[in-house]
Order: sequence, then C-alpha cells, then structure tokens
Amino acid sequence: MSKKYNSTSAGKNREPIGVKNVVFSILMWVLSILVLYPLAMVIVTSLKTKSEANGISMRLPKEMIWSNYGEVIRTGKIFTALTNSLFVSVISTAIVLALASMISYAIVRRDTKGCRMIDKLLTFGIIAPFAAMPTMKLLSMMGLYGSHWGLIFTYSALYLPFSSMMITSYIKGIPKDLDEAGVIDGASGMNLFIRIIVPVLKPIVATVGILVFMWSWNELQVPLYLLNSADKYTLPMSMFNFNGLTSKNWQLVCADVILVSMPVVVLYLFAQKYVIAGMTAGAVKM
Repeated sequence: MSKKYNSTSAGKNREPIGVKNVVFSILMWVLSILVLYPLAMVIVTSLKTKSEANGISMRLPKEMIWSNYGEVIRTGKIFTALTNSLFVSVISTAIVLALASMISYAIVRRDTKGCRMIDKLLTFGIIAPFAAMPTMKLLSMMGLYGSHWGLIFTYSALYLPFSSMMITSYIKGIPKDLDEAGVIDGASGMNLFIRIIVPVLKPIVATVGILVFMWSWNELQVPLYLLNSADKYTLPMSMFNFNGLTSKNWQLVCADVILVSMPVVVLYLFAQKYVIAGMTAGAVKM
C-alpha cells in the first residue's frame, strides 16, 4: 500500500511540472515566431521586384531577383563601409580589452582607496549617456573630429566602464596565490600580468571582446554625429544614407539590411558559445 501511495503521489507531483513545461514551450515558440517573422519578411522582400516589394508582405516573389544584392553593392559603397567598420570595430575592441584588463587587475589587487574610487567612477560611466556636443567640441580641439580615430576613442570611452566591471568581477574570483606563485618564479609587474593573469582571463576577454565588437559594429547614433564624410561611413551609416537615397525601393533597402547585418550575425553564431562560457565562468567564480 505504501508503495502504491508513493508512486501515485509522485505522479501527481510530476503532472503540474509537465503542464508548465508544455505551456512554457508553446509560449517560447510563439515569441520566436514573432521575432523571426520580420526577419523572414525582410529576406523575402529583398528578392522581389520593385512592384512586388511595395506591398511589403510575406508573399513569395514570382521570381528570385538576386541582382538586387549586386545593385546594392555597386551603388551603396558596401566594401568601403565594410573596411571602415572593420577598422573601427577591431581597433576599438583591442583598446577596450587592453585598458579594461589592466585597470581591473589594478583595482582588484591593489584595493586602495584610490582604486575603489576609480571603480565607482567607472560604474558611473555605465549609466552616463553619450553627450554629443561636448564630445564634438573636444574632438575638434584635438583635431580628431570627422576621423575614424575620433570615433575609435569615443567608442573606447563608452564601452570601457562596462568592460572593466565585467573583468573586475571575474578577477575577484582568481586567487592571489596565483600571483604569489608567479612572483616566486621571477615574474613581476607587467611581466606577471601578461604571463600569469592574461591566460586566465581568456574566457571573460572573449566574452567582452565579442560584445564590444558587436556594439561598435551596430552603432549608428555616434557615427551620425562624429563622421562628416561619406567615404568614412561605417556600415550602419552607409545603410542609413542608402535608405535616404532609395527610400521607395524597398527591395534594395531590405537587401542592404541583409548585407549589413550578415557579418555580425555570422560572428555571433560562431562565437555565442564563448559569450555563454564567459558569462557562466564569471558567475561561478563570483
């Protein structure tokens, strides 16, 4: 009797959990469809003729017009903008990772009043909004307004606080015994940081690097204020400019959206495991 009672009670306990899982799964599928529908519509529209694209619907085209992508590449200066985006995003990411790693290491290991103050100021930098006019004025005084380097330094300043916070949280979980072992082996100063600490930071550095790269790649507002030449436009800016020139040709606008989004989508698909690994590693170490 006791066995039957236990099995029955166990079955009753499992039933609500199963129903909740089914409801949750259905809800997630519905949300996925809502998210994927606009993307699918953009892809379908990019392969239509001009008359078909004016309807903006999920109706499949009578014939796939792949030449829309060729026309966007020819008239939208995609390759120039791609080169500009790669240069700005890669350099910005490298500067942020280098500075954030060194700053975070100094804050955690020294743990002085000044370091704690710097940590609080960096936290304030996360919530401080981008101020266009002071930034433009400062870059003009430095002779960097309208250049890629002005944009790179602005990105570095914007993304450094968040990156430092992430890496600081990770370093707090690294035991100081590792530093002491490095000192015993003869490492000190920058040599200790590069040889001992940097290899341990690979998971969180990969995570922060991917996030900063994607943010720099997708940013539109900051280049809109800081770049004044079409030859220096990044991909989002080139898409914005192309949209203004061909606002009634929805098939070309959608093709441009696909081409601009493709590099960062592919990057994230291949790098998402590193993002998840870095996030979970930091959580475990905390």
